[in-house]
Amino acid sequence: MSTVLNRSAKTATLATLGAVAGAALALPAIAQTAEFEDVGSNYWARPFIESLAEDEIIAGFPDGTFRPDQPVTRAQFAAIVRNAFQQPLDRTAPRFSDVPSSYWASAAIADAYSQGFLSGYPNGAFQPETQIPRVQVLVALANGLDYSASGSVNEVLGTYRDAGQIPEYGRGPVAAATQNRLVVNYPNVDVLGPQRTATRADVAAFIYQALVAQGRMPALQAGLSASNYIVGYTPGTNTGSNTGNNTGNNNSSPRLVANGTRLDVRYPNANVDIVVAPGQSVATNLEIAQPIRNSQNQVLIPAGSSVQGRIVPVEIRGANVTAAKFVADTLTVNGRTYNINAESSAIAATTSVNTGTLQGALITGAAESILTTITGNRNLGSVIGTVITGENQPTSNSAVVVIRPSDLDLTVRSDFTVDAIANN
Repeated sequence: MSTVLNRSAKTATLATLGAVAGAALALPAIAQTAEFEDVGSNYWARPFIESLAEDEIIAGFPDGTFRPDQPVTRAQFAAIVRNAFQQPLDRTAPRFSDVPSSYWASAAIADAYSQGFLSGYPNGAFQPETQIPRVQVLVALANGLDYSASGSVNEVLGTYRDAGQIPEYGRGPVAAATQNRLVVNYPNVDVLGPQRTATRADVAAFIYQALVAQGRMPALQAGLSASNYIVGYTPGTNTGSNTGNNTGNNNSSPRLVANGTRLDVRYPNANVDIVVAPGQSVATNLEIAQPIRNSQNQVLIPAGSSVQGRIVPVEIRGANVTAAKFVADTLTVNGRTYNINAESSAIAATTSVNTGTLQGALITGAAESILTTITGNRNLGSVIGTVITGENQPTSNSAVVVIRPSDLDLTVRSDFTVDAIANN
């Protein structure tokens, strides 16, 4: 199949690939380059990104950057798959309640639905601004390309140390994606990180591998470092970890952080509250407040290590969303990043907030509007510290979720290992 797409369709899609905060950013095809100033020669996904940019399947930004670590929304992913694939339109797209015809990606969303890559939610919404997790990207590609797993799904998923984090709906499609070599895991090839938000680099790698599976792109050369992160599944050889090169953990004496380990965290360099609106997802970083040690008093995770994650809504069936929790995606220790599965208990929303407790708090814009109603204070700007940005999907509840990071019962939900470090 030819890699050349219809020029008018390609140009129209390129005009939307740089969408920021729900607005389309025009990126004329003639201005595109395959080299980006923030994708260096040693960046893990450079071959995937540059190849797709050369073929005008993905685009950068007018300032010459690609922003590879920026999260991808469902609308942005729809625009990318529409541009990358030529699958038939096998079903009629519904009118999603939250995708008006004037929305920048409405046509791309309709096509991605009709091609079988994406679907909506039972309430008739599409949630175009929701950041898409890696597992949903792989499920979308497997479904849209009509891949199905052969043999034992459990055996295939045994490739990944964190296979238990794959939701039930994704197990078959992820196994199929694995068998077709669509999966690329950085920095640890045997850690899928299914619930982690997909970045532009992740999506570029998955899309490139899908085009390789279709015979539309050449497989990466074995000598390229990026090829080390492509999951190479071989039937009958998996024993719970991938047989490929795990370049993210080269120390010969890794140490286990066991399921159930409690992580004491705080907001970096401060004791502050984080205030979000019910139903809102917010990406934020915390840090380890106290060293994590094992039974031999060896330091597993030193204080000050960074925990990257999200404050996410907790859905209560039969009721509006009235709670939230913190979910950790990655942990950075001494410059090395590890995928982790850790989360806190749910924190209930409250309508009992007074202005005094908000001094120095980190408050999202959506929560600020609710607090104005709760507190009666029309001038909250004087008590707001740094505003956190995130997905702005608050419910209509007149309540907010107040999170004190130092009080979170952040608990590891599955074993992981870190490289041995000097004891301190």
